[in-house]
Amino acid sequence: MDKLPKIVPNRTTSQPVYSSLLRDNSSERMISSSLSLPPPQEFMSFNGLRELHSAPGFNDEHLPAELIYDSDDEEFSDVGSWIEGELDEEDLMEEIGNMIPFELYTKILKEKERKHNSDSDEESSFSDKDKTQRLEEQIKLHHLHLLMKAFQEHRPGDIIKQAGSAYFPAKVEKRTPGAMNLEEFKTTVAQVLKTNEYEEYLEKLFTKLDTSLDGYVDWNEFCTYMLLLYRENDYMRTKREIPFLVEPKLRHIVHNRQEQTTKMVATTGTVRYITISKEGVVNVWQPSLNYVEKYYSISNDESDSSGQKRRFKTWVTDAIFLPNCNKLVIGSTSRDIRFYDCSTNQHFEEFQLFAMSDVPYCFDYWYDTKNPSNPSKLIFGVDTGYIHTMTFKKPVSQLFETPFKNDEGVQKIFWSEIEKGQQSQFVSHEKISHGDPTLQVLPDIVKQVMYLPDNDYIISSTSSAQQSLVISPADRKDFKKSYVFNIDKGIESFDHNKNLNILVTGSLDHVVRIWNPYVPAKPMAVLQGHATGVIGVKIHEGLVQVFSYSKDAVIKVWDIKEHSCLQTVVLKFPSSIHGRMPEHGTFPMHMQPAPHNALLVTCNDYIGMLKLGHTSQPKNLDAVTHDSQLCGAIYNKTFKQVVTGCDSSNVAVWELESGNKAIVFSNAHGDEEITCMAFDDSYRRLLTGARNGTIKVWNFQNGHNLHKLESVSEAEVTGIFPCADRKIIISVGWSRKIAEYDDSDPDNMYIPANLGWKGGQIHQDDILSMDYASPNYLATGGYDGEIAVWDTETEKMLIRLRKGQQADILKKIEAMKEMSVLSKNSTTTESQMSADDHPLSPLKIPRPNSRHRKSHRVPRGQPSPVDKLLFLPSRLTSKTSDAAMLISSEAGYLHWWALFGAKHEVGESLSHSCLSEIWKGK
Repeated sequence: MDKLPKIVPNRTTSQPVYSSLLRDNSSERMISSSLSLPPPQEFMSFNGLRELHSAPGFNDEHLPAELIYDSDDEEFSDVGSWIEGELDEEDLMEEIGNMIPFELYTKILKEKERKHNSDSDEESSFSDKDKTQRLEEQIKLHHLHLLMKAFQEHRPGDIIKQAGSAYFPAKVEKRTPGAMNLEEFKTTVAQVLKTNEYEEYLEKLFTKLDTSLDGYVDWNEFCTYMLLLYRENDYMRTKREIPFLVEPKLRHIVHNRQEQTTKMVATTGTVRYITISKEGVVNVWQPSLNYVEKYYSISNDESDSSGQKRRFKTWVTDAIFLPNCNKLVIGSTSRDIRFYDCSTNQHFEEFQLFAMSDVPYCFDYWYDTKNPSNPSKLIFGVDTGYIHTMTFKKPVSQLFETPFKNDEGVQKIFWSEIEKGQQSQFVSHEKISHGDPTLQVLPDIVKQVMYLPDNDYIISSTSSAQQSLVISPADRKDFKKSYVFNIDKGIESFDHNKNLNILVTGSLDHVVRIWNPYVPAKPMAVLQGHATGVIGVKIHEGLVQVFSYSKDAVIKVWDIKEHSCLQTVVLKFPSSIHGRMPEHGTFPMHMQPAPHNALLVTCNDYIGMLKLGHTSQPKNLDAVTHDSQLCGAIYNKTFKQVVTGCDSSNVAVWELESGNKAIVFSNAHGDEEITCMAFDDSYRRLLTGARNGTIKVWNFQNGHNLHKLESVSEAEVTGIFPCADRKIIISVGWSRKIAEYDDSDPDNMYIPANLGWKGGQIHQDDILSMDYASPNYLATGGYDGEIAVWDTETEKMLIRLRKGQQADILKKIEAMKEMSVLSKNSTTTESQMSADDHPLSPLKIPRPNSRHRKSHRVPRGQPSPVDKLLFLPSRLTSKTSDAAMLISSEAGYLHWWALFGAKHEVGESLSHSCLSEIWKGK
């Protein structure tokens, strides 16, 4: 595949810019640890761009007027000729190189399609857009095109540093064409968007774009930022657990004799799947679908005038299982309803309602789950457009009246007995029409019914364009309002969920629609993606997703909140290969809840089962933002963002006002834990330290790694501080040394460590904490309890608040003996102890991470480590001799220190958590 030439930026920056027209084929992480843009995996050729223009959903009608080429327009004449196939790819290389990056172009188009915007991008005012979105997300293609022109045509004047005279020429700084400063950028964007209301936000946006920190922004930096923004949005939309993690299991229903399966149901208790074929073959399957336990056939025998029995085929229309009475109900074209007893291993036919006036076509059943013996309802729709409701008054004990005779076999009941109320002691009957009977609409087959017990409504659907779906009261005497939904090609399948308050429909127009059940005028979302008619839909409440199944044996998973497709599964049934269109039964989908958690579909004489991986989304109370423990969170007051890091080496940036995740860059330090984080004085760079001693400097707005600092002894970094006055970075850690790094050269990627601290390396044990306070105070605390305060200007120690203490070996041996005695009387072995509780943990066990310590108790004989140091800056300016200016946290105690008096430790207090530990110990 031919590759496009790289687009070279006009000026050198420390930020990588787009180098090619990328095709976005991945929904996974887009940002690596060392680059803001990943290496291109596949390049888009000009044929691909031509295919995009001709693809459904990306034709010219979706483009703004500025981007639709015109053969009479000189600017787009070459583009139009190329798309029509008159020009070669090479002839347009130079022209395309000056256009919008292709990936950004396609992402904005897809974003527009996703939102289903009905307003005109050219006519609508930018100030009328959604205020909940960031300004960058509201930029459309014609805005981007105008901005590109503005950057390309920008020719700034030179900056006069010093005016000239008769003897000396003026000192002039040459400006780079296409590079805008803050005021020029704000003016340009305001002219393009035709509004000045974003002036304050544009200052923050300019700071994000200016990754080179030179006070200028060019087109390359703007495009790179927009690409990262849309990539991150795509990643956040698709960063959900897809439901189907394993290959589907396909099984052949041999006994169907090549006839399609009409319906699949599941029994309760000991779960068994039951499939009923079109010609009445019933198969009982194990939950794993490994084999068929038993099968039997439904036959219809009638006598002719000569008294001889003649046999004809009966087609099954629908079936349903009644859980509270263990009955299987099957309807057929013979105008009868059969009731099978499934309470034993041998299923046998118990009742048959026959001589019905219409064909029962679809069923639904409701019973009181809390009191199964209470009255229950069997609702079914018929082929003449009516809906019948049978209310069983004693469903558990007896469905119908039983005559006093000893005849064995099936008890046959005339349908007229039910209609006339001759069995009113056990069952009552009601009949309503689908939709409004006063309208002159031809009756159609009721394809599906569903009963809503909360408000006593019935949902029914047909294939008609008028009154395609109706939500009407079960008792028309209540005079409740009915809700009518009209769809051109009718409705093949629907599902309703009360808790989510949505109605989902599937039609032969290849579209899945999500409705508010009480707003039939317009759907909430139209989900397009199927290539054939949708014949089955199911709502999964736990995942907040919709499963849809089309005629070509394709299952799609839709996110209800984002209205986007999360997963597509193509089922390779033998009848669907080689481009053939398979045949399906009336109800091809069944969703089995926990504990089996599976979606089952039927196709011809095959059955497929897809196991669900995760069946619920985390509740708000148990919500987590990272996949491992957090090392810390720091606030950026300039951008009003919070940055968090975790032990799995992931860094996340959060918008404080909205709570949304702005960007994530994973594997910041490979597989090493992040141990500390800090911002520089400009709050535009993020510094992170890791457990292996590595330190990295980031542009946290795009995940670009600016500098890598040399590790010291491969020991954990516990503190980082960028000293802007001296242009150095100071770090401390388990190396027991204070290290300096030169931060004066922004283009220096690898910075070596300078261990020549003038005050000397006085710490004899690991340095666990540090803190800085202006103008030049630096405090460090060690594992052995040592606390020292330094002057960062002279690098000399101002005062040693406490000298480090050696561990008492005798007390440690004593504690070890006690532990050995306790171990004999306890099942807990030494290897099962946590590192914090082990008496010899500093010697034999790798030192635990103090950030995740569960207990603050210190082993006997071990001095209290200094876990945290914190200056009180407002008190440092007064230099009062007896005022506490530094706080240290040591094994649950807070110690208060004065720096300028004769007495340094002025107080201590015990934390609440440590009090609880002492109380439990007693």
